[in-house]
Amino acid sequence: TVATQLTSTALLMAVKYPLVALVVLLLISPLCTLSASNQKISDRISSLLAAPQLSSRDLNPSPSSQSIWVYFSDKPSNVAPSPVHPRAVARRQKGTHDHQHDIPVSQSYIDAVLSLAKQQNSPSSPSSLVVTHKTSSKWLNAASFSVSYVGSEHLRSFVSALASLPYITKVDVVHSFIKNKGHPMDVGAEATTTPPHNNNIDNNVQQHEDDDDGEFFRYSRGTQSVNEDINYGSSRDQLLQINVIAAHRAGLNGTGVVIMVLDSGFYKDHEAFANMHIIAEWDFVDNDDQTQSDPYTLQPNEHGTGTLSDIGGFAPRTGGIVGSAFGASYLLGRTEDTMQEVIAEEDHFIAALEWGEGLGAEVVSASLGYSEWYKYPDMDGATAPISVASHLAVQKGMVVVVAAGNSGNAGISAPADADGVIAVAAVDGGGNKAGFSSVGPSSDGRVKPDVSAWGVNTWRATNAGPAIYRLGSGTSFACPLMGGVAAIILQAHPTWTPAMVREALIASASKTTSPDNLLGWGIPDTMKAVAYTPTLTPEGECAVESSPDGTDDFLCQNGGACCSGDCECPRTVYGPSCAYPRLSCGSVCTTKGFFCQAHQDGLSFRCSRTDGPDLTNATLCYTPEPSLATTGAASASTSASSSPLSSSSSSSTASVSFPTTSTTSQPDTSTASSTSPPFISSDIDRKTAAVVVVCVVGGLATVGLVVLVIVRRGKAGVGKNDHSLGMGDGFLPLGMGPAPDDQGEEEEEEDGDDNKPYGKEDRGKKEAEDN
Repeated sequence: TVATQLTSTALLMAVKYPLVALVVLLLISPLCTLSASNQKISDRISSLLAAPQLSSRDLNPSPSSQSIWVYFSDKPSNVAPSPVHPRAVARRQKGTHDHQHDIPVSQSYIDAVLSLAKQQNSPSSPSSLVVTHKTSSKWLNAASFSVSYVGSEHLRSFVSALASLPYITKVDVVHSFIKNKGHPMDVGAEATTTPPHNNNIDNNVQQHEDDDDGEFFRYSRGTQSVNEDINYGSSRDQLLQINVIAAHRAGLNGTGVVIMVLDSGFYKDHEAFANMHIIAEWDFVDNDDQTQSDPYTLQPNEHGTGTLSDIGGFAPRTGGIVGSAFGASYLLGRTEDTMQEVIAEEDHFIAALEWGEGLGAEVVSASLGYSEWYKYPDMDGATAPISVASHLAVQKGMVVVVAAGNSGNAGISAPADADGVIAVAAVDGGGNKAGFSSVGPSSDGRVKPDVSAWGVNTWRATNAGPAIYRLGSGTSFACPLMGGVAAIILQAHPTWTPAMVREALIASASKTTSPDNLLGWGIPDTMKAVAYTPTLTPEGECAVESSPDGTDDFLCQNGGACCSGDCECPRTVYGPSCAYPRLSCGSVCTTKGFFCQAHQDGLSFRCSRTDGPDLTNATLCYTPEPSLATTGAASASTSASSSPLSSSSSSSTASVSFPTTSTTSQPDTSTASSTSPPFISSDIDRKTAAVVVVCVVGGLATVGLVVLVIVRRGKAGVGKNDHSLGMGDGFLPLGMGPAPDDQGEEEEEEDGDDNKPYGKEDRGKKEAEDN
């Protein structure tokens, strides 16, 4: 705002006082630089920096610690991409992969951040600021750092110095998740992370590249044949609810599918994992290849042991357990440090996603959620870095299944808000919502949670002993049951994309025609999902009209427009084919103290921190001809009758342009330069661009005007009291053309005879001389 005011002042003063205008312009320059730097600092870290200075009475302050993200503008051009498993290369064909995401973060930038931190320390206080590198994200082009500081002024100074560097685009906090102690949710998972992590784990990918297919998918569960009946022990009912047992009897148990489970550690000595094929594991907290902690401490492995047993355990006996995808191969990642305080940090989760993607994981089951620092308006799938990374994983062909959260009416947690991610709610044995299960929708109106599974008194293995089981409640235990179903679908349909798997789950669920913000589309039926014929296609591209054989493309539903292979949807719907209805913004938003922003059409789907209109006003890129619109409407009507994906309440005509918020845009892979993550573009770059436009355009306009004035005065050769170069002679600096004659006459009369400027005749002579 100040930059705008100063620029306006400079422009106004440039005509009569060019030298003063230049001085004002010099004042604008540092202000513009400072303003642009401040735009790189996120609102969340700004609030942290606003903490009061340490009191002078605190003579021996204890150091504080904060993890921060630093985002970079580009990547090195002379660094080879990180190696990935051939399985990952094949899976990426199902989605859109940006090859820049395989290039590591610039080590020189990381070193520069560490060097800058050392420069911030004074000789008298060499340890007032200690910065260590934790992880790096190739997908986000960012690195996380642990900052230990004595006195908040040191953190302020360091962050400000970072923001001033031209190759840094954003500085933000590493967000965290606090689990509630004493809550009847995830038993034994109440603590979390901070130890440093070395991101250099690509050698772990390399060592598995030589696995042949037989070894890679090796799976053994004794002499029992696939078609024999299995003793499901106490896990029988939770599998019957989603019709998994019928799939097992049909030979579908996840064989040939690679699942990555992310959690707090795993007690691999339990009998439930005796025959599990573990491809690789990595501890992202302690930076080693062992995800099993000290066997004498019960807490670290408790939560992860339970979630892993629900998806991949196999101990077929009375009192034992059978997981929903016991035949799959597994990658294990430890991303929480339960020996620390009750905070888990999301940088470990993002590092694990990238690791598993490179190793060829096809399904991710993650019973974690991150909510600290976030508010409900942030649950839009594009704000939390962990949600952005999860969406990128989906785009790379991974089916990402996560817990919706255990916060009840407080709402879902990241990354459950991510677009394309399958968020799972918890129900009891009767299919009723668990009181603790987080409600949706996302803050931009997408249906969340997506589906539901048994999460109240779920049977699971525990780390109390190699053959001990217990009950546990939480969306954490509903999530792996559904992750196993996703693996079963992929076993039956290896070419299906994540969007097709999600569509099948939704179409087979108990509330498929009436989704809500409590259970989403309800409880899926595994066998119905396997038998379902998706409206989407493996090619993943829409068409303006059906192909002759109807197999190569799909039509956009509910008034959506096909734009270069992607459906652009009206505001009332979303999804790859615009098949899913948005839920209106309401009390879920307003009771938390936020505002439902209404669009000019009167509808409101967005919850915001500020009151005001929803200014989203994009138009669809394609407006069908009337005849084609009729065909499209008929097609959509047919889909609605044969497929439970369309909602009559969300349909709209296809013959007009709709305001829209696109949810299907893909990253641009045509350029070799690295681009900032989506959330940076919306959160930071628009503000920075506004400052740059004001400063650059205003500055150039001022300089140009001053130069023009000086040149004109030099040619005129008149004194400072000569008004012929002022506004009275019709000189309009913005090129508005000459002033009317009557304007000159009025000004002559006002000036009087003693100080009379050129009259009409004199002006003509003067102009002739100038010419």
